[in-house]
Amino acid sequence: MIQRKTSVSKRSILKFALVAPLLFGGMEVNAADWLMLQGIQPDMVAPKGVLVPYRSKVPKVWGFIQANYKKDFGEVFVTPPGAFPNDGLNKTPFSYLNPNLEDQSGFNVFRARLALRGMADNDNLVNYFFMTEFGNSAVNNLAGHDVATYFTDASITLKHIPGAKVRVGMFKTPGSEEGLQAVFVSPYIEFTTMTNQQLLERQVSNVGAAQNPLGEGITQYTSTSVDKPIAAFRDVGVQIFDTFKLQDDWTLSYAYMYGNGTGISHSSSNKQATNYGYLALEKNFGKGKGYYTEAMKFYVWGQDGKRTLDSYDGNVTTEVDANRQRYGVGMTYYHNGLRFEAEYMKAKGMIFAGPTDIDHDPSAEDWQFQFATGDENEADGGYVNLQYEIIPKKFEVFGRYDYCNRLTNTTKNERKFKTTTVGASYRYRGATRIDLNYIMKDGSAPGFAKAQDVLDNMGNRIAVQITAAF
Repeated sequence: MIQRKTSVSKRSILKFALVAPLLFGGMEVNAADWLMLQGIQPDMVAPKGVLVPYRSKVPKVWGFIQANYKKDFGEVFVTPPGAFPNDGLNKTPFSYLNPNLEDQSGFNVFRARLALRGMADNDNLVNYFFMTEFGNSAVNNLAGHDVATYFTDASITLKHIPGAKVRVGMFKTPGSEEGLQAVFVSPYIEFTTMTNQQLLERQVSNVGAAQNPLGEGITQYTSTSVDKPIAAFRDVGVQIFDTFKLQDDWTLSYAYMYGNGTGISHSSSNKQATNYGYLALEKNFGKGKGYYTEAMKFYVWGQDGKRTLDSYDGNVTTEVDANRQRYGVGMTYYHNGLRFEAEYMKAKGMIFAGPTDIDHDPSAEDWQFQFATGDENEADGGYVNLQYEIIPKKFEVFGRYDYCNRLTNTTKNERKFKTTTVGASYRYRGATRIDLNYIMKDGSAPGFAKAQDVLDNMGNRIAVQITAAF
């Protein structure tokens, strides 16, 4: 009963944070229209971003690099020979750095992306967007498995129908602000726990036999191979979207996407068909652009699809169908150097239950992924973020609290994660900057003492990242 009250209290705090700006109207408590920024090429903008009295079909080439250093202070627990249990497996994936999950400290060129966008015709009715990834991230190297892919985005947008722009190809799906926004603009080096675990999808097709290690009717599967990139909030499909001007600087944006549910891939199958929906109401305060548009936005989103897995028990291969549903509501505000953001997210059906080591050699790891697939499974989480520019457009400090409650429908399988991140950022020009994050992590397993022993090895983390954009 006490644990239930604690969970409700968290939700109440977050929901209050989401509606507080509406209650306190005197506090004009950013936002950016990511659907339009990423989906279309605007009129009257030359390749250098300078307003000119004509349209230009000259392609715009741009990109960014993010290089970082991280150090994790958690403990590493690998069962040695003769210990109990004598399995040689690594129990602490959260103490290792992404994407390799091999070391606790080191330098990494995490992202290195090159993009091309523009208009294909004189009337600016056909736009295109292509982007590649050459960095050491989960797009190319998921949990130490080489899953290299080079195109993260490849889409064409048709603007022939008023009020219903059509985008076709592979691109970011409408959804959570944390996933939809451009990845190089935020000073936070790591995603929130809920986003990382339940929105940033790991695509697998082959899993082992069904397991029920903790009882309570929770069926769990472990992947037997990792050969696909992380979905990176992307899918292949078609999207209808637009933004409408309302009165008094208010706009209304919508998007509906039908996707294959295969993430970043070259698959043409819709066997995992997924529906994506998004609606946002935004007030523009009249200054800035992109991530630094001074505005206030309220949004809601949902995703509903299925995932198909092949389960092999050593004799027979069985096809497993799982429903995957994700929902969220949130708001963003940015004005006069103050940024406030809050979002609540819910996951149902197929729940990611974390990486697991399947290599019994204590000196080596082979990371695979665990999933609970039943419709009864649930998880929820969210975050509250506050940023303030001490020197406008140059130096800011920030803090974010996020939480994730995983498999809340069961006692022994439930895991609770809380993370507080504080830091500072110095911008040289535009998105080119240096960010410092100190990440304080905590995890609990309220119904399973042995799992708590593992989570107690979780430690804090420090990260420094340089973003160079061109």
